[in-house]
Amino acid sequence: MFQRLDTFKVRERFERRGRLLLFLIGCGFLLLVGRMIWIQLIEGKRYYRLSESSRLRLIPLSPPRGFILDRNGERLAGDEASFSLSVVPSNIEDVDQLLDSLGKFLRIDKEAAKRKIQQAPNPFMPLPLKKNVDMATITFLLEREEEFPGTIITVHPVRSYPHRTVASHVIGYVGEVSRKELSSMGSFSDVEAGDLIGKTGIEKVYNEYLQGKKGGRQVEVDAYGRPLRTISEKTPLLGSNVYLTIDLRMQKIAEEELGKRRGVVLIGDPHTGEILAMVSHPNFDPNLFARGIPEKKWLLLKEDPQNPLQNRAVRGEYAPASTFKIIVAAAALENKVIDEDDTFLCMGRYPVGNRIFRCWKEEGHGHLNIEEAIVHSCDVFFYQLGLKIGVDKIIQFARYFGLGEPTGIDLPSEKDGLLPTPLWKKTAKGEAWYPGDTANLSIGQGYILVTPLQMLNVINAIANGGELFRPHLVKRIVDSKGRTVKEFSPKRLKRVPLSHSTLKLLRKSLRGVVREGTGWRARNKVVEISGKTGTVELPGEERPHNWFIGYAPSDDPSLSIVVLVEHREEDISIAAEIAGKILSQVFSEKVKS
Repeated sequence: MFQRLDTFKVRERFERRGRLLLFLIGCGFLLLVGRMIWIQLIEGKRYYRLSESSRLRLIPLSPPRGFILDRNGERLAGDEASFSLSVVPSNIEDVDQLLDSLGKFLRIDKEAAKRKIQQAPNPFMPLPLKKNVDMATITFLLEREEEFPGTIITVHPVRSYPHRTVASHVIGYVGEVSRKELSSMGSFSDVEAGDLIGKTGIEKVYNEYLQGKKGGRQVEVDAYGRPLRTISEKTPLLGSNVYLTIDLRMQKIAEEELGKRRGVVLIGDPHTGEILAMVSHPNFDPNLFARGIPEKKWLLLKEDPQNPLQNRAVRGEYAPASTFKIIVAAAALENKVIDEDDTFLCMGRYPVGNRIFRCWKEEGHGHLNIEEAIVHSCDVFFYQLGLKIGVDKIIQFARYFGLGEPTGIDLPSEKDGLLPTPLWKKTAKGEAWYPGDTANLSIGQGYILVTPLQMLNVINAIANGGELFRPHLVKRIVDSKGRTVKEFSPKRLKRVPLSHSTLKLLRKSLRGVVREGTGWRARNKVVEISGKTGTVELPGEERPHNWFIGYAPSDDPSLSIVVLVEHREEDISIAAEIAGKILSQVFSEKVKS
């Protein structure tokens, strides 16, 4: 009997366990069915999209950048094909052996290359190992490709500057986009990590037009990420071509005449604000950046005390010296402080307060009127004239001519210059403004600073009758189909308040400067030039800066010019001589054509 009870209990225990097991199996089945329903019906579309995205891969296709051309269609920047040695990591059998073989005729950092291959994000996609490989090496690799399993030759566009250093500060250069630049551009810029963008000059300012629009190739890949076939392809939109106002012929003449001297040459159209030549020396070769500049060369350029990367035309700030006398004379005439017949006596020195201010001509000029003072650049005359006008009216007229603020040219990081006032000196120096400060200002010395481009605006206003135009470097932008995307017309900023009589006197005086005055070295047999010289005396420096600003022809100006030579080595007014040589060549070629 007891045995039958035990058997019954065992059977009952097994039945309970069986029911529990069936219950658990049923629950599991219901969970599986529920999960299937959830995945298929509710989450089906999402998982389908995920499946498609893992099966399909979009390979971006970058367009060639647009050309940068001069006003006559001469190419200043474009793209050329460059070859790279790439590897497909999944196809490499022995990384060390391959790198040893390649190292026999290519300079490759083996350890860096090995890490790059091992850390490749996709082992089935080409990975550039060595860029800008020469054609001889490419030919050698193609002839012996079986000896280098896993290597392939890839072609990509590289920015090319055929005239090397010519107009380098205008054109600028390209480089790989930085993280900071990416974050500041926003999502609409069509730029991704690794892309090349303009870093300086026209390449930077008009990057949006030059870079074009990316295309893409949609490919199907297997479970290992290997491409199987192309599904679709969108052709990239080529970058637009940018036509500059620069005349390559004039640019080369200006660069040749400035030579190895440190300084600036600007040639402009006084009636439009177009810049026909912009030279800043020392310069640089933008091709260095296009192909990836080595760190040592970059540091040499960056730390060079002569600042070859700085565009002195828009970022260099200098005292205007005697070129500023044009503005002082205009302020005096328009404020009726003096008329053309009034004279001052120059004895070679003039006391101001407890100081003696001297003229560049030690024995003095004697009695001079304002025209003669400009022609012979008499300092003592302008000390007296400036003190009679007063600092406020001088500064007011300097502002009329656009000094003390950027010109608005289409180049990055333009400097303001400095127009000193009594309030500025009190704030910046903690000192009062003295009569000696006004005397210094009257001859363009002291605290005042200008850029060469600002002085081009000054001489333009005299040449064109008092109009101030915004300087610009681009004439038009044309897309890859030849359609004009954007055209740039002259932009008048304001009119300088100069009467006809003042303009007539100033023009007559500037003609006299070259005919018989301090600018006589600009004289030539081709074209008559009008202009003004200036010599910037530097404290503790024996070699002064030398200016010439002018225009030609004198009777009907079509070109304006600014020449600035830093730390002049010659004992003569070399800036005037350079200006004369440049303009005589330009106009002689105009006559020939």
